[in-house]
Amino acid sequence: MNAMFTSLAFKIQDLAVRPYVATALHSLQSTNDPAAQKLADVIRKTFHGQPDQREYRHIEAIETIRRELNESNEHITIVDYGARADSVHGSVVHKSVGDVALSSSKPYRWSLLLLHMIRSFAPERCLEFGTCLGISTLYQAAALTINRSGTIVTMEGAESLAAIAQKNFSLLGYENIVSRIGKFDDILPGIVRDNGPFDYVFIDGHHEEQATVNYFTSLVPFLKNGAVILFDDIHWSSGMKRAWRTITQHTIVNHFVDLYQIGIIITQ
Repeated sequence: MNAMFTSLAFKIQDLAVRPYVATALHSLQSTNDPAAQKLADVIRKTFHGQPDQREYRHIEAIETIRRELNESNEHITIVDYGARADSVHGSVVHKSVGDVALSSSKPYRWSLLLLHMIRSFAPERCLEFGTCLGISTLYQAAALTINRSGTIVTMEGAESLAAIAQKNFSLLGYENIVSRIGKFDDILPGIVRDNGPFDYVFIDGHHEEQATVNYFTSLVPFLKNGAVILFDDIHWSSGMKRAWRTITQHTIVNHFVDLYQIGIIITQ
């Protein structure tokens, strides 16, 4: 194995994550539902297996971009509409690109989960809340590229972040990414109208209880049967924990698993 991937390979040593992965696999393996078994296979491959050679080629290119972002001292101004920010005008923050990459881009283990979800479930219409610098988007676009089918629409509220992400998309030449910039509440209605119904959604932005629940309920009429939705940071706060509980109790939910960092549901 390439030395880079040896250092990236995830071994379940995180005491917070390990029991959640074990519980999720036990729960999914107790049902004969093909969708549940497919999700169990994804989790096993992500946390116990290795990417295949086609995946490696894409991952190597994306991780090269990540390293460059992590090391960047370029300073940017970000208008943040997420949790704890001014929901109307946004909160202006000044950070280096490296600080943003290290604090907000999805780590390798969870990016790999996104890739494997799309590789396995083979969605055609995907939606992402929260582009950031584009690392997670690239992993998902890579999976669609390997599958030779599907498109991902990714939304970002901060123009400065979206601009950097767009450069990264261009570097790797993916043609299956559609980038939209603006407050989620403002742009989501048009996106679901023009691009739905969706069979895959990754919600990684505005980590507040009511906002998360509202995004989910807004999406419900625009989801295909058997759609997969992933929610980031479900244990980030007491509000996010409540949001996750509320969502899992919705009648549309067929299966759900809590992987601590990310929660996954499969719809009816």
